[in-house]
Amino acid sequence: MRESLSVRPTKHKHSKKADCRPVNGEPQIARVISRKMKLSEDILAGAPIITGYGRERCNIENYRSIIEYTENVIRVQTKVGKIQVTGKNLVIAYYRDDSMCIIGDICGIEYH
Repeated sequence: MRESLSVRPTKHKHSKKADCRPVNGEPQIARVISRKMKLSEDILAGAPIITGYGRERCNIENYRSIIEYTENVIRVQTKVGKIQVTGKNLVIAYYRDDSMCIIGDICGIEYH
């Protein structure tokens, strides 16, 4: 006698895909992990983190792409929106997969 232990959905392969909305308990996982590890939920969610060092330098973490890059404006796309850094003589000193450093005379940082 052989028992079938299938984890596949019971729907036919040509029917519409199963609904993949999160279950009510799933958002609580981030809260539990953040409490145990003593981290902010924003960090676990991948929210952008901007760190300013005076008016000459800022780091942006958790960005997706660079939208605009000029001497006076640098616009960056994030998961939750766009970040615009305005100033004079702005330069991206370095950028990696998840963080970048902007240097120059920074006049403002705006969220769009």
